[in-house]
Amino acid sequence: MYHRLFLAFVFGIVVFGSYLAGWVEMGSQGASVHTAQTRILVSIQVLGSGPVSTINLPVYVEVASGTATLNAVSCGRPNVNTSTVTLGVTPGIIDAWIGGVTLAEMTNFTTKPNPPPATLVNVGGVTVAGLAHAGMGNTTPTGVTFSYSDIQSLAKKTVTTTNFLTSLTGSLLGDLSLTVNAGPLGLPVPGLGATVAGILHGVAIPVDQVLASVLATLGVGIGQADVWVMGVRCDGAVLMN
Repeated sequence: MYHRLFLAFVFGIVVFGSYLAGWVEMGSQGASVHTAQTRILVSIQVLGSGPVSTINLPVYVEVASGTATLNAVSCGRPNVNTSTVTLGVTPGIIDAWIGGVTLAEMTNFTTKPNPPPATLVNVGGVTVAGLAHAGMGNTTPTGVTFSYSDIQSLAKKTVTTTNFLTSLTGSLLGDLSLTVNAGPLGLPVPGLGATVAGILHGVAIPVDQVLASVLATLGVGIGQADVWVMGVRCDGAVLMN
């Protein structure tokens, strides 16, 4: 069965990555720089069937810190054009929730959210609440080498997470816990929780596409880290991530 999606609204907070400006002396290999976080909350309306006409699906995505580590510097002498810099880049791990994430939690970058279940469906006084969490990302750095011409032209290189085992939404739905609550005037709806779960599992890929589109609009790639080398000399290197 095909279920349509409507993007109800998007609320985004984008914090651009911090960087080291100017010449920064690197005492030894292994020095690192980190990006800041990007957080979005997307409310998606899924059209259902039977007693469940619509499902309101709030999906919160947090793109956490990526890391660029100085692995090696090779200074060409006497031909500086042969100089190279190699970074070890680990794209930021992505965490996502289906739940009642608040504005206060979105703006608190000192901690990850711990949301309560969100109400997904309300049918005649009977509600279905859901809560889920999933995370994914690279666990080992990827080596990225910059030639001298790359450094001079401030060329950007992008490292993308490669070990996504399943879709982000699919992972979320695999962790989804649903609770059916009947209010004082609500009448039980047989199989309501199973109906909601079935509808949501049928739209995992379209929801992934919505999230990717929203992040792309904000200039954020899922599981990506952009890195630059700002300069190289024999007594130091400057990184920007």
